[in-house]
Amino acid sequence: DRVAMKEALELATRFYHTLLLHTQEGHQALHYLYKRGFTLDCIRLFRIGYAPAQSDAFLTLARGEKVGDEILLAAGLVTERRRDFFSERITFPITDPFGSVIGFSGRKIKEETFGGKYINTKETPLFKKSQILFGLSYCRSHIAKNKRVIIVEGQIDALRLIYEGIEFVVAGQGTAFGEGHVKLLTDLGVNQVILAMDGDPAGEEAASKIGNLFQKKGVGVGVVSASER
Repeated sequence: DRVAMKEALELATRFYHTLLLHTQEGHQALHYLYKRGFTLDCIRLFRIGYAPAQSDAFLTLARGEKVGDEILLAAGLVTERRRDFFSERITFPITDPFGSVIGFSGRKIKEETFGGKYINTKETPLFKKSQILFGLSYCRSHIAKNKRVIIVEGQIDALRLIYEGIEFVVAGQGTAFGEGHVKLLTDLGVNQVILAMDGDPAGEEAASKIGNLFQKKGVGVGVVSASER
């Protein structure tokens, strides 16, 4: 039931956003965002949130709202072990072209938090990593009009640039940038790509891989080094 899944994801978005702004635990994440250049208006605009350390915080809320476990599992909000999928992470809602939340990207702010720096919603009927670029729902019309795009590595970089008025920025979902993402952008008429990856070896490797994918399609590619930003 896609409608029920979207309603559950919307509930999670409001829950995480409220915790970020109005709890002591969330304020640690809020201060991290401030240090990264986010303003309160920006945080509210993009409905950034925080998933708490408590492993069943959202599950408890959702059950209280009569949301079935099967819907939460299908939407990628809980695990098979009935624990919240996201915990101790800043949450960035990922939306479809119509603005409905279809998943999240979660970034840890403590090294001891389990898992990689970013984790994304698992594959669901709504969320297909090969068909999603973070930020595209905000920038689609500008990208199509200007026929160019800036690709960054992280969601934080993407949102900051979009908020500052550079409305042709997207980020991949982790390292899974593939031909499907290239098609999304070339179908919009993109003929110029600027890659702004991290300056570490992984970022350089990603820039090389992504650049090659676009060049095969005849798209011009430029790379911005970390020292130029």
